[in-house]
Parts: sequence; C-alpha cells; structure tokens
Amino acid sequence: MLIALVHLRLKELSRKHNLEKAKKLIRQAKDKGAKLVILPSLFPSGNMFEIYDNDKKLRSFIKNLAEKIPGNNTDTLINLAMDGEVHVIVGPILEQAGPKIFLTSLIISPQGEIIGKYRKTVLSDKDIRLGISAGKEPVNVVLDRRYGIIAEDDIFSPEISRLLAMGGSEIVIGTMKALGKEQQVIKHLAIARTIENGIPYLIVGESIEDEEGEIIGYSPTFITSPDNLISKEAEEDDSILFVESSILTSSSKQTSLTYLEPIINGLCKGVKKIKGEVKKRSASTLEEE
Repeated sequence: MLIALVHLRLKELSRKHNLEKAKKLIRQAKDKGAKLVILPSLFPSGNMFEIYDNDKKLRSFIKNLAEKIPGNNTDTLINLAMDGEVHVIVGPILEQAGPKIFLTSLIISPQGEIIGKYRKTVLSDKDIRLGISAGKEPVNVVLDRRYGIIAEDDIFSPEISRLLAMGGSEIVIGTMKALGKEQQVIKHLAIARTIENGIPYLIVGESIEDEEGEIIGYSPTFITSPDNLISKEAEEDDSILFVESSILTSSSKQTSLTYLEPIINGLCKGVKKIKGEVKKRSASTLEEE
C-alpha cells in the first residue's frame, strides 16, 4: 500500500486556508496511487501548544476547538477521506468526552467510517497544565499491515512503543506537534525506538506560520527504518513524502519480544516496591519533623 505523509505549512488559526491546501495535496496523493494519507497534529488549525507561552490564550483555543466525536471537526475530516477516496490518519484533535478533554487521533476509511481512535497517552507538562487528560492504552489498526498509532509526546516513551511492538505492530505511525526549538531530537528518538523494536516509524510533522508569513513553529516529517535509520525526509513545506508499506516491512527485522514478558512483569513489581519504599521514607521524614 502506498502511504502519503503530508507535511503542511499551516497558517495559524486559518482553517479554511489550511483545508484547501490539504485537499489539493490529498488529490495529488490519490493521483499517485496513495491509499493512506497521514495529516498533521491538530489539523486544520495546527498544534501551537509549544509555541505560545500564554496559557490563557491556549485554554481559549482548546475551549473553542474541543468537541465530541463525531462533531464538526470530524465531519470535515471524514469529508476529506471520502472526497479523496483514501484512508486518512489524522490528529490528534481535541476531543470533548464528558468533563474530560483528550488529544485523539482518528483513522478514517474512504467510506467515511471512523475505524479507529487513539487517545494520546503520554502528556507533556503543558498538556497537563492546560487540562488535557491522558488515554489509557496504545492502539493498533489493521489495514494492509498492522499499524501502531502514536501521537506527539508518545515518542518520548520507550514503553509505549514496546507495547505496540509486543501487540504485533509492523509499522508505527505518529504525528508531532510544532516545536519552537530542538526539532532534531525527534529524529533521534524515532531512530532509538526503531532500533529498540526493529520496526519502521512514519512521523508527520508540521510548519506553522503567523499572519506575516514567518515560521513560528516546526517539526520534521520523516521515515525511519531498521536498515537505513532516516530513510526519507520531507525538505519542503506543503509537500508529500511517499513510501510503499511492503518495502518497509520487507526490510524490517522485527525483534522477537516474547522473552520480555517476564522481564516487564518483574519490573512492574519492582516499581511497586520502590513506590512503597518511597512512601515509607516520606512518612518517616514527616514523623521526624
């Protein structure tokens, strides 16, 4: 299956402008034979959490965009998948579920059906400060291959990737929010996850420009593989990175992970023991005071 990673230069808060660009690129991807298109974080607005320091402004942004699934935002994304006649993986978007707000990635079929949903598990300090809730578990989705889904800060956690690999993921697909600095660290982390688990990673970043057209945030779009580490990278804004899934999996030497289960169980017991010891020390310190 031909996969299209879409790297967009998003104009901050200009949803209509960004949608039109995405439609054009999705049509191009379809014409090239793509069956799966991956769109960036918080599309079509773009994720500006790490760009703005004003938490009050960001809370207003979240309040305006968060909605139930399905809703207006998901209707827009469903229409993109149906018009392009492709599977679409997009997100995370802001999902309102009762009193909680999640950052949720969606997998949408060409028929407009939401066939998978993943709530971001690993939250940044800013996510927590802004009232975002964490999801509970990793998600695999089966298309032509078994794909693990991650979002943004999940790449920082080796545990999330390990669980996806243990669940049979052949390729991991993720998105990365726009960052103000240290963008290269994302590539190093993806390479580490690839080496640890022996599976390719497809990461879709984004560029965000202000009203004057200046780039204020950026994250890279790239592909890693066990053989080539960084095998492909998008070098221009509003561009498409194509990759054939069969090529990625044929070169992948996925590590056998069956031996890890007893190790992980042991580590979990160790964590509980350490927590208990920390509580005892804290209680002892309080008594002494």
